[in-house]
Amino acid sequence: MESAVGDGPGPGDAIGPGSDSSDSLTEENPGTGAKIAGSGAKNSGQSPRQESIGRSTMLMSSGTLVSRVMGLVRQSMLAAVVGTTLVGDAFGVANTLPNYVFQLLSAGVLNAVLIPQITRAMRRDDGGSDFIDRLLTAALLLVVLATVVATVATPALIRATSDFSGAAYHLAVLFGYLCLPQIAFYGLYAVLGQVLNARGQFASFMWSPVLANLIQIAGLVWFLVVWGRQGDPQLWTSEMVWVLAGSSTLGIVVQGIFLAIPLARGGFRFTPRWGLRGHGLGSASRMVGWTLLALVIAQLGGLFVMRVMTMARNSAIDKTDVLSVAARDYAFLIFILPHSLITVSILTALFPRMSRAVHDQDGDAMRALLRRGLSMPAVFIIPSSLALMVMGTPVVTVLLPGLALREARVVGQVLALMAIGTMAFGITTLQQRYCFAREDGRTNLGLQALLTCVQIGFGVLALVVPARWAVHTVGAGQSVANIVAAAAFLWVASRQMGGIGLRHVWRLYVRLGLASLVAAGGAYAIIRFFWRIDAGYVSGLAILAASGLAFLALFYGAARALHIQEVDRFVDPVLRRLGVMG
Repeated sequence: MESAVGDGPGPGDAIGPGSDSSDSLTEENPGTGAKIAGSGAKNSGQSPRQESIGRSTMLMSSGTLVSRVMGLVRQSMLAAVVGTTLVGDAFGVANTLPNYVFQLLSAGVLNAVLIPQITRAMRRDDGGSDFIDRLLTAALLLVVLATVVATVATPALIRATSDFSGAAYHLAVLFGYLCLPQIAFYGLYAVLGQVLNARGQFASFMWSPVLANLIQIAGLVWFLVVWGRQGDPQLWTSEMVWVLAGSSTLGIVVQGIFLAIPLARGGFRFTPRWGLRGHGLGSASRMVGWTLLALVIAQLGGLFVMRVMTMARNSAIDKTDVLSVAARDYAFLIFILPHSLITVSILTALFPRMSRAVHDQDGDAMRALLRRGLSMPAVFIIPSSLALMVMGTPVVTVLLPGLALREARVVGQVLALMAIGTMAFGITTLQQRYCFAREDGRTNLGLQALLTCVQIGFGVLALVVPARWAVHTVGAGQSVANIVAAAAFLWVASRQMGGIGLRHVWRLYVRLGLASLVAAGGAYAIIRFFWRIDAGYVSGLAILAASGLAFLALFYGAARALHIQEVDRFVDPVLRRLGVMG
């Protein structure tokens, strides 16, 4: 799994794709022109910075881009160490558990409470100093307690989420004991990151995962130099376990602690204070209850699917012929790149503004922000989705050269299936931000339950299909579930807001889809004619580069022919800087 909790090339100095000069988001509340009533930063008397969404996205995107590139290097090296072997599955399950446990806290408590409550508290006369101290104290205590409980329960968690036995089970438990303490530092990263985001300090939140990747890469280099590839769980020593799992956890520790530096430089001072009773958290506590229930449902669905994949592999006569958890994780790593580089960066910048719009009871502003969240990422996400669908296997082969040829082919197929739902995946992320800003936990619960039910249905189907197709079924289930949930969200939000005004958004989607299909056809023709799965790395990289350039050129040409102005707003400044345009 990813080392970074937060997940964008950004729109540069422009406000961003999908926007125009009359609809920019700087210091004015969109839809009203009224100044946002942000209050002083804690103990400093300074207002949190109000930057344009394009500027905020650019700052986050740069850090996320570097982190993701390094994440690919790290994952490629991990593939060289364990591949998609049983050891790879054991480490994948153990290193995934902190993410599952933390998600219950992050999306269930921290995201749902911290940004809306901190934004509200910063309007107080003292800048919310006392309240924010109490809120952070409670949040950090909760994270530490969850870490202790989860670490103690490691054997039970491994048993409940996998179908391992023998040496593989014992190795997964050892990995788990070292990986589950990551929860505390994921929590620290998220808590401090939410404070930074509420104060308009976005960059550090997206750059600190770079440190985590550096440390984890160093650990993998050490492992490869000393032991090389190790796919047999019976051959692992305690020193091997400490180097692989220990370096993974150390990276998360540094990632979390690092954020204290920009907070201190920005004038923030934290003093632990106990007690939240009587501080207006009644509505927040109800929100936490609904959101925790939604996250429990989501995580149980994810854990069920993970267990299904290990069961499918365990049921096969030839277990080496069936790819499982590790293959899904490698595919997801690449699938998430466009989402984390673009969508998450944009929505992270939008979320505080959405909370302010709700607090100001400004429906026009919220509708404008929803349209922005639906249109801005689409200019990048829809083309990248089609590109990954036709170039999945070549992309995997080039980015993860540590995988065997058969492994790369399967991972590429799963990636293509996941890529179908990339845009829908982003819309469901917007849905969560929308519900959190409105403190509407019940709607979030219903939509999450719908998504999880579809995923579980595909998980059951994965038990029925031949074992070697189980991981493909899970990948397809992810896309279908997000498409269904995204459609349901747009219907619900339109009813709640009295309409969102999506005509322009739909027209944009259709035109982007047509331009992307043209580009995908050209790229596919090149790959079909030249690509061989056993091609050398250099020739494979050249073919992928040629098909990628063809995709970009054809997409841009089709976008110009279809008069997609949102593409022009992004591309034209780049071409001018390169001297292509006058």
